[in-house]
Amino acid sequence: MPEHNKQRATEREPMKTRARRLGIAILFSTILLIPRIRRLRRRPRAWLIARLVLGIGGAALIWRVARSDAGLGSLILGVVLVAFGALVRARPEKKSVDDVARELEALVVVNGGDFSAAGSSHRNVSIYVKPEHLVVLTRAFEPLAEIPLASLRQISTEPVGANGHRSAGGAWEVRLDWEAEGTQAARFHYHGTFAEHLARVAGQTITSVWKKSLPVLRS
Repeated sequence: MPEHNKQRATEREPMKTRARRLGIAILFSTILLIPRIRRLRRRPRAWLIARLVLGIGGAALIWRVARSDAGLGSLILGVVLVAFGALVRARPEKKSVDDVARELEALVVVNGGDFSAAGSSHRNVSIYVKPEHLVVLTRAFEPLAEIPLASLRQISTEPVGANGHRSAGGAWEVRLDWEAEGTQAARFHYHGTFAEHLARVAGQTITSVWKKSLPVLRS
């Protein structure tokens, strides 16, 4: 093999090695950055600042390409940064039912079905059963009612027909009556195949905690 061919082969080998090392370094850096980017993305204000910085940096690269003979790589990078800053929005961390239950110190959470009370109604609510209160929240964890167990007077679980009459099948309902500046009532409606099961679970769970909260009468 001629001497100059050997020299070229020798020069190409370090270049391949350096390129391979650079690629591995970029790969590992990206892997390490992904968790940090996700954590940052859960903070809307911090993520907004990051988007602005990336957008400004991308616009600066595009302006530099327009003003000089910068390479195509700078133009592509600038466009990517601007697009990233404009399109990738924050993704705040959403609370789970378990998180809210821990915050409220609830003993258990039961399906509340469709809630109606005082002329208002809401679909797909949850009942957070605490030792002394029942807290009714929407799927977005908005509070609808707080019912003191000590004020409960009656808990009823029964099937309800389409016209509000007792029925052997179909929808079921859990009704709570309690005293708070007069008699208050709340209804939890359940529909579908598991309506009876869900209603009975909710009614029995509330009843068991309610009985424990009642004062013990001693002779």
